[in-house]
Amino acid sequence: MTRELTCCNDSYVRGTDGSWRYSWGESVPGAIDLTLADVFSIHLGPSDTVPLRTLSPEEVSWVRGEATTADDVLVRRPVSGRAPGVGDLVVGMLAPELHVLTMLTVADIGEVAGVSKATIDSYRYRGYLPRPQATRGRTPLWARPIIRHWLQNRPGCGWRTDLYGSALEPVGSPD
Repeated sequence: MTRELTCCNDSYVRGTDGSWRYSWGESVPGAIDLTLADVFSIHLGPSDTVPLRTLSPEEVSWVRGEATTADDVLVRRPVSGRAPGVGDLVVGMLAPELHVLTMLTVADIGEVAGVSKATIDSYRYRGYLPRPQATRGRTPLWARPIIRHWLQNRPGCGWRTDLYGSALEPVGSPD
């Protein structure tokens, strides 16, 4: 079964063709499927874990052996040389931009945006900042392309969306 899959707070979408794209449609450079086999083969040590995303209750039940089918929770990627219907179970995506050492913290975003950390915290709590793609400990982390896109498309200082609408929409009619 091939269907659409999202990961990292819906920042990335795996299309039915198997390619990974950002939520706005551009292709993710270097993105590859993360399979269930990959997840079980990663060993970071007893105290060092970096979850890519939280498993859904359906996935947890499937991993525990309580569910009868994986078709409701995972994408089955066909593998050449195997029987039809047999393949890897895709659970997410790996991309160079998701390496924890290249991702941005709230302070980093403030520096890039030219505002204080408190302003970025305010944006985050009011829902103006995209949700983080990962978390390390209690530190939220964002991929650079996600923040670059947000910076290029956010309304400017003092923009009144309640009066003028989105900054991305043209104002007035094109008469």
